[in-house]
Amino acid sequence: MRITSIRRMAANRRTPFLMAAVSILAIASVACSSGANPTATPSGTGSQPTGAEIGVNTGVSGSGSVSGIPVSDSRAISASSFSPTTYYEGQTGQAGIWVTGYGTKEVSSDVAKVFIGVESKEETVSAARQKAAEAMTAVLDAIRGLGVDDDDIVTTSFNIYPQTVWIEVTDSIGRHSEPRITGYVVSNNVEVTVRDIDMVDEVIDAAADKGGDLIRVNSVSFTVANPAQHGAETRQLAAADARGKAQLYAQAMGVTLGPLVYLTEIGSSAPLESRAFSADAAYAEAGFAPTPIQSGEVSLSTTIQAAFAIIP
Repeated sequence: MRITSIRRMAANRRTPFLMAAVSILAIASVACSSGANPTATPSGTGSQPTGAEIGVNTGVSGSGSVSGIPVSDSRAISASSFSPTTYYEGQTGQAGIWVTGYGTKEVSSDVAKVFIGVESKEETVSAARQKAAEAMTAVLDAIRGLGVDDDDIVTTSFNIYPQTVWIEVTDSIGRHSEPRITGYVVSNNVEVTVRDIDMVDEVIDAAADKGGDLIRVNSVSFTVANPAQHGAETRQLAAADARGKAQLYAQAMGVTLGPLVYLTEIGSSAPLESRAFSADAAYAEAGFAPTPIQSGEVSLSTTIQAAFAIIP
C-alpha cells in the first residue's frame, strides 16, 4: 500500500510539467501557422507568381521604387513591364552606347631635335675618353656659335665599355674560347633642340665639321613648339567623331540616341616625326656641300571615350 501511494504522488508531481510542455508546443504551432508566407498570393490575384515575373525585395510594403523602377507590390515586377532601357536610366556602369573619338590635325613643324654623338675607340680608357671629350667640346662650341642656347642641349647618354674579340685557347681544362679586351669605346650623345627650323642643316654641318671621324648624327626629329594651341581644334574633331559613331550605331540598332552621360580624354599628343640620319651623308662629299633637310608636317591628335544614353 505504501509503494502504491508513493507512485501516485510522483505521477501527480509530473503532471504540471507535462501540461506546461504541451502549452508551449501549442503556442509555437499557432505562431508558425499565422506567419507571412513569402510565396503567398496577393489578395485578389488568385494565383502565385510565375516564372514570368522578376522578384524584387523592396524592404517595405506597398508602392515604392527599386533602382528607378516603380514597384506596386513588395514582392514582384511583371516581366511585361520590365525593360533594360528603363532599368539603366540613372545607372552608372556600361549602360548606353560607348564609343571612342579621334581628332587629328596636320601642322607644319617649327622645332627640330637633332641627336648627335661622338664615339672614340682606343687601347686604353683614358685615351678614348680624352679624344671623345675633345671632339664633343668642339662640336658643342660650334653649335653654340650658331645661336643654340645651353638649355637646348641635353646629354642623353654617356658610355664606356670594352671592345673584345674571342680567341681559341688551350689550358688545363682543355681547348675553348674566351674573350680578350683589345681596347675601349667611349660614346657621348646629346639632344640638340633647334628652334629655328631653317638652321637644322647648319647645325648638322657644324657638328660633322668639328667632330670629324668621331661624329655620329643618329637622327633628326620634328615637332611643334606649342601643341596646346591646336588642342581646341583636335578636341572638337574628336567630339564630332564620337557623336557621329554613336549616331550611326543607334540608327543601325534601331534605337534613339540620348544625351551624353560620360566623357573622358584618353590622350592628347604631338608625336615626333623622326628621320634616320647618317653621318656619312653630312660629311661625305668633297667640298662639304650643305646638307639638305626637309622638315615637313607633324600630326597632332586627341582621343576621347564617350557614352550616350538610349532613349526608350
